[in-house]
Amino acid sequence: MVTASLDIGAEKMVLALASVEGRACRLLGIKTVASQGIERGIINDLDKVRDCIHVLMSELVREREVDVLNIALSSEILRIFEHRVTVPVQKKSVDIVDLVSALQYCREDMKRESDELVDMIPVAYSIDRGELMADPIGRIGRHLEATFQVYLASGEYLDEVTSLFDGYNIGNVFFYSTAKAYIEALDVVNAKDFALVDLGASGINVELFRDGMMEYEARLPLGTRTIDKDIMLAFAINAQQARKLKHEYGQALRSSCKYRKIQIPDTNLTIENRDLATVVQSRVEELLEGVVFLLQKWGFDNPDDEVLLTGGGSRLQDLDLLLNRFSGHPVGKAIAKNIQASRDEILSTPEYLVALGLLFCKHPIEEQPKEGVWKKTKNIFAKFLGV
Repeated sequence: MVTASLDIGAEKMVLALASVEGRACRLLGIKTVASQGIERGIINDLDKVRDCIHVLMSELVREREVDVLNIALSSEILRIFEHRVTVPVQKKSVDIVDLVSALQYCREDMKRESDELVDMIPVAYSIDRGELMADPIGRIGRHLEATFQVYLASGEYLDEVTSLFDGYNIGNVFFYSTAKAYIEALDVVNAKDFALVDLGASGINVELFRDGMMEYEARLPLGTRTIDKDIMLAFAINAQQARKLKHEYGQALRSSCKYRKIQIPDTNLTIENRDLATVVQSRVEELLEGVVFLLQKWGFDNPDDEVLLTGGGSRLQDLDLLLNRFSGHPVGKAIAKNIQASRDEILSTPEYLVALGLLFCKHPIEEQPKEGVWKKTKNIFAKFLGV
């Protein structure tokens, strides 16, 4: 099956294309284009976005038929909340049938909402109102309580985004949360406990994963674009010049700078790299303070647990060292798993993580019943639940 995925970011759009069969994924190609018509993750100019998509589709997809297109939606346009359901345990102990039942109950409850259901992610279970757990399979009890993180979006907005692909040879268009993309890209079910920090231009996503599940998520409203604005003000330059300075010479630790003069792009003017680092570090510290506050609030206190960085902002030099000082945790780079790519560096490219994770996302209608409707549903949701 040919699957495409699209991550619509504030600064870049990323389109990936792959041949996907179950958990076997062979990447056919991946392309980026500078975002136009996007403000804080929300489409505000359909024509400009359509032009960007045309560039991506014509370069990557061409005349190829695409079975499924998975699109990640920014949290800015999603209504996100927790929803708890209680279902009777069918046998003496909990099995996959009960987990599927809880998922179906939650889906039915969402039909009463005015917005459209985009995604559901299980975040905790309990038996007979006892302690919270990540895996209730095999536990004895009468009732299973399941808590889901639910993501809803305006049906009108979803229709507008879907219309951008009219005229292309695409079978189905589905929408997901970025959290689901992270879970799939990093194979969270089989991973040790860790936190993920996605540094975007318009905001920072912070996720905490424990026992193979997402436990907490939050979005901080300030992103790395604030660094550009600080550089503009400090050196009286325009946005494009500030962005180039950040990308080419920006460092998050002034103490690691060796003295040298650097030229402001498109001018004959020079500044000291340490002066630039002073501006950058000041803002980065403020951004990371918000990240560390959340991690401490969530009880992420095992010093051996790792913080993984992703997103375009994570390219900033020495950012990992500064976050390590602030948090006391080892800091590494998020790398997509279980994907066959022509070059390993594709899997560690921070701008690609969401698009790569989306390639694994499955919607129930994508699979055809072979062994009866119930067994089909059970198998699909077992994949969804990671069991």
